[in-house]
Amino acid sequence: MKTKIATRLGGAAAVITLAATMTACAGGQSVADACTIAKNEIQTATSSIQKDLSSSMSKASSGEKVDFSSLFQPVLDGLSSAESKVTNEQVKAPLTAFADEYRNFATIFAGFEMPDLTKIDPSDPSAMQQLQDAQTKAEEISTKGQESSSKLQDQAKKLQDVCGS
Repeated sequence: MKTKIATRLGGAAAVITLAATMTACAGGQSVADACTIAKNEIQTATSSIQKDLSSSMSKASSGEKVDFSSLFQPVLDGLSSAESKVTNEQVKAPLTAFADEYRNFATIFAGFEMPDLTKIDPSDPSAMQQLQDAQTKAEEISTKGQESSSKLQDQAKKLQDVCGS
């Protein structure tokens, strides 16, 4: 009788071990692990954005050309990295939705160029038109940016709801 029970327990233990191993092989990433990965990748990617933005604004005001859309590339890369590492579907779905919305947000700035304000001649109609065009584009970016920012915040909240903070 003891042998039958020991054999059954041994068999049950083997099945549990096999199931656990199969789950690990199948990418059984926990929500907590997936959230940690996403959080770390996003924090790393966004760590320099404030400094980069400040530097770009300084360059633009001194007449240097600045590719404003490139400011978002480190974050886009970080989000792509997080998406590739997160396999837990509970986290992956809101992470992907957030990343997609961030990509939409970043495209708003594509092609925007700040004219060299140090060389604008107020008596030159074409220079003034260039300045007006830049202002119109900046207003468009502001309007679209506010709309997209709201959507981005909604997606961030959904990700935070899953990850607990």
